[in-house]
Amino acid sequence: MSAKVIFHIDINAFFASAHIALDPSLQGKPVAACHVVKGSVVTSASYEARKRGVKSAMLMTQAKLICPELIVVHVDFDLYEDLSQKFIDLITSYSPLVEPGSVDEVYVDFTETIKNYKRPLDLAIEIQKRVYEELKLPVNIGIAPNKFLAKMGSDMNKPLGITVIRKREVEAKIWPLPIEDMFGIGRKTVPRLHKVGIFTIGDLANAPFGVLRNIFGNRTQIYIDLAMGTGSDIIDTDTTAKSIGHSLTYSKPIHELDELKTEILNQIIDLEKRAKDTNVKAKTIQFAIRFEDMITVARSLTLDYYINDKEDIFERVMGLYTEFEGKHEVSGVKFLSVSLSNIKSIDQIEEQLSLFTVNKKTNLSKSHKKIKRSDYPVKTDIVDHS
Repeated sequence: MSAKVIFHIDINAFFASAHIALDPSLQGKPVAACHVVKGSVVTSASYEARKRGVKSAMLMTQAKLICPELIVVHVDFDLYEDLSQKFIDLITSYSPLVEPGSVDEVYVDFTETIKNYKRPLDLAIEIQKRVYEELKLPVNIGIAPNKFLAKMGSDMNKPLGITVIRKREVEAKIWPLPIEDMFGIGRKTVPRLHKVGIFTIGDLANAPFGVLRNIFGNRTQIYIDLAMGTGSDIIDTDTTAKSIGHSLTYSKPIHELDELKTEILNQIIDLEKRAKDTNVKAKTIQFAIRFEDMITVARSLTLDYYINDKEDIFERVMGLYTEFEGKHEVSGVKFLSVSLSNIKSIDQIEEQLSLFTVNKKTNLSKSHKKIKRSDYPVKTDIVDHS
């Protein structure tokens, strides 16, 4: 059986590019998107801003110092959601086998579609051109026999690059790359790999299994396979969200409670919008925080009903935070994450609720008959958490 043709299509600097698409006068200028609040950090920077040293997660005051001409725009999740959906719709018009990686990237199986083109690059060029002409968004495209290599390819030659990686080219194109460029390798893992002499992806591919096992544990073989260019070529078209999350790392620690609350609320506003846009609610709220002294703590709360309202979520997250109240004054907050899991569509919840309501009414009716036959005074409070 011949190898599949998998594309990874990634929008370049999506949030910044979205604002440039909306306002063409920003084209070619250094642009950064962020929450315009005290102590805010760069969420996304255009490539013109990056050339001047502006990076994601950089404190905005620092970004303005190194790039005084930086144009700052407020994050606009309505705009991002709209463009993301149009982007996915455009790609789906070529193939139904589309797996969203995040709001700005997709994996696509073009094994059959590619047969209609003389060269694989013709399809990639056509898609890149259409996305730019119709949505004003620049994209990078990686083409490979599996998702890992396609992802690695799309990270090369940015912006507006197209890279093909064949299995036989892994040694030449992938192995020389720094280990920190390998998709799936986290920042904390890089120093541990350096410590045992692994500086490139090729080093990992050829390292003794025992050395790697001390770092990756039972996932060791997975990382070796990836480094050798072997990965999944199965496209998961189930777009039902398993969880919805938001996280930010701060270059300047947060010490003020009001600023901390603002940052948490901003994340929750985004979660509420994403939950309501996808018509879902969640039972479980997860909250993680890391302080300046590198202590990281995660807490979760599972309710007996579903929610997606920002006030409800904020109240419960701040309830989880009370355990650490005051610590931010001594050791500032460097990282925050809020996520929703145990997710279900509102239609499913209402369907279950309607069934429950029928049973509840029946039971209440039977209870009422019993109460009428009783001489005891009864007070009934019914609280509906739906």
